[in-house]
Amino acid sequence: MSPPLLVLRPLEGALQTERRAKALGLPVVVDPLFAVESIAWSAPEAEDFDALLLTSANAIKFGSARLDAYRSLPVLAVGEKTADAAKKAGFQVETTGNSDAEYLLSQLVDGSFRNILWLTGEQHTAITPQDRNIHVVPVYRARALVLGEQAKACLADETVILLHSTRAARQILSELDRLELSKSRHHVLAFSEKVAEAAGKGWKSIQSADHPDDDALLSLASALCRSR
Repeated sequence: MSPPLLVLRPLEGALQTERRAKALGLPVVVDPLFAVESIAWSAPEAEDFDALLLTSANAIKFGSARLDAYRSLPVLAVGEKTADAAKKAGFQVETTGNSDAEYLLSQLVDGSFRNILWLTGEQHTAITPQDRNIHVVPVYRARALVLGEQAKACLADETVILLHSTRAARQILSELDRLELSKSRHHVLAFSEKVAEAAGKGWKSIQSADHPDDDALLSLASALCRSR
């Protein structure tokens, strides 16, 4: 019998991963390690910026009505999901990147978009683009949770853990230590090399996706489960 996939990302994204996994015939357990929620934030003046950087659809979903002030700004979106959320909310997407924010910014034409407003989460990876001013404003948080009963039951035996972020990698390590559960019986499938690095060593196996998207991650899952 194939080991189950344990999906730990916030609920909305986790349910999307679950649907894709079930369509591939893979057993899956959803037990989020994070709950996404809005936070209070002050909106800087839109005229101080010439572009809006969005790296997650959560900025649109949890940014509140203050987002209306920035509809005139062209959007630089990381990921198709983020771009789609921005378009549905009435924003004009200028460009969409399929890697990370730093790479997207490096691909912009020199001299374009010198002052950029980045609406993001409280926990985010710092970026250091050359010759551009990035003003960072957190508009939501992903609040860490303890492992739920479904996850703990799943981890009692061999499990394939899907990790979508470096923070998720750190949180699962913390939870396994807290519960005195061994890593050595479990497999990790990581969203990227950075996530795999954050997960560390000591797992039964660890692999990272070729591209940071669910299709690539679940392709690894299918291959791993077929080999069992």
